Formats: sequence, C-alpha cells, structure tokens
Amino acid sequence: MNAIKHNILAAMERIGGRHDDPAVYGGPAGDPGLCGPGSVSWKITADLGSVISAATAAIVMELLHPSVMAGVGQLSNYREDPFRRARTTLGYVLTTTFGNTDAAAGLIGQVKTIHGHINGTRPDGVPFDALDPELLTWVHTAIPWMILRSYERNNSPLTPGERDRYLAEQAVIGRLGGGSDIPETMAELADYVEAMRPRLAVTEQTLEFFEFLMTAPLLPIRAPGPLDRVLHAYVAHAGMSLAPEWARRLTGYHHAPLTDTLVFAPYLRTSAPLTRWVVGEPPYARQARLRAGATPAAEQPLAIISR
Repeated sequence: MNAIKHNILAAMERIGGRHDDPAVYGGPAGDPGLCGPGSVSWKITADLGSVISAATAAIVMELLHPSVMAGVGQLSNYREDPFRRARTTLGYVLTTTFGNTDAAAGLIGQVKTIHGHINGTRPDGVPFDALDPELLTWVHTAIPWMILRSYERNNSPLTPGERDRYLAEQAVIGRLGGGSDIPETMAELADYVEAMRPRLAVTEQTLEFFEFLMTAPLLPIRAPGPLDRVLHAYVAHAGMSLAPEWARRLTGYHHAPLTDTLVFAPYLRTSAPLTRWVVGEPPYARQARLRAGATPAAEQPLAIISR
C-alpha cells in the first residue's frame, strides 16, 4: 500500500511540483500570513484534492479572455515545458494562501515584475498589457471561483457566509497582485462575470491550447496509442464540468446533465478523495498551522532553570 501511495505521489509531484519549503510555509512564529488560521481560505485550500481538480476549469476560464490567451500564447513556453504553468499556478495559490507574510508578498512582487515585461498585440490587432488591472482581476477571479466550485462538488457544501468570506479573503491577494474591483461576495461575483462575458471568446489561440490539452503529458498515466487522446479528452471534459454552463457551451465542453453525472462526475469524485488518501494533511498546511499557532519568541514565558 505504501508503494502505491509513493508512486502516485511521485507522479503528482512530477506534474505539480513539491510545496513543502519551510522557508515559505514555516517562518516567524505566530505569523498568520495573508489569510491565517480560521480563514475559509485555509479550510478550502488545505483540501489539495479539490484544488487540483479545479485546475483545468480554472486555466481554461482564465484563457477565455483573448488578451490573457494572447499573452500566454505568445510568451509562455507551455508547449515546451507543460509542467511549468501547473507548478507555478499551484505554487502561487498555495504560497499566497498558506505562506508566511514575507514569502507571500515576495511571490506576488515577483509575479508583478514578470508581468511588467509581458505586452504586445493580439492576433485581432488589439494591444494587451499583462499589468492591465482588468486582466489581473479576471485571472485572479477565475482561480478561487473554480476552486470554490470544486470544493463544494468534491468535499462539502459551504454556507453563504463562508462563500462570501472566502471571496473576500482571496480578494486581498488579488488586490496585492494588481487587480481592482475584485468581487468579494457571491452576488458581486455573479454581477462581475455577467459584465465580463461579452469580453470573452474562443480564438484560434484558444483552440490551439485545447489541442495541447489533448496531448500534453499532464496525466499521471499514459494510455497506449489512440486511447491516450481519448483519456486526455475524458479528463479535460471532466475537469470542465466544474465550469458554468455558458462557459462549457462556449468552449465545446458542454454535455447533457445526465452525461455529466454518469460519465464525468465519477472521475472527480474519485480523483479528489484519492489525492486526500495519498497526501493526508498537505505539508504546506501543516507547516503553516504550526507556524501560525506558535508563540513568538518575544512572548514566550521565561524558562525556569532548576539548580
């Protein structure tokens, strides 16, 4: 049994990387980071199974903005290094939520510096700039939105208050990253998404990315011959079942509700618990919990030395 866990964990780390650096998730005793213990963000993001299951939908939702897709398509090396975006996106989510304050703020600053060099012109002639607050807000919103949907699908329902608290906590991170007018409640999220929908589209670059998903070595197993493409398509469609109906119709990932329930939902219901079984309490969550719960040295009681 331990060998099975080890092999699955090794495959997960090959794709998503390791996220257990004490310099990131440990640190100053008592430091809550940007979210802190008791936050809904810690509750949700500690479930690595739900976070990973949200990956496909979150990335596709980001790329539905043609300017985001243009930036990724022109300047990213996702075709040559398909694991890099998975590692960096997951690392950003975990570090900004569970990392100590310096590590979280430092990573946000690094990403902003990188974005400062990303600009150009879309194939349709529209200029884009990765530091545009509209783009940063959309990219930020897509990720916690899909993680929230994944958690409620694969773990347990949240109360309306918990959903709003989660969005408000994550909005702090989004604003530090350069976003503006980030939705902090489910009602604001609904209004925001409706306002953004006219700006979203599937372009030739988006279709190229969808084709990349059919062949990328982003799965822990490979199927022989033509079956490998079928397996990739199944996983992509299962992941996109988390997205709202309008997005699934726009991208071609839409199916009848019964098909989603009988064909694709079982994959998510299996993969998320499998991740929990393999990982247990993720090391990033454990280290952050111990860090935040520790007493700062200045507040520790003086030791009594026996003579």
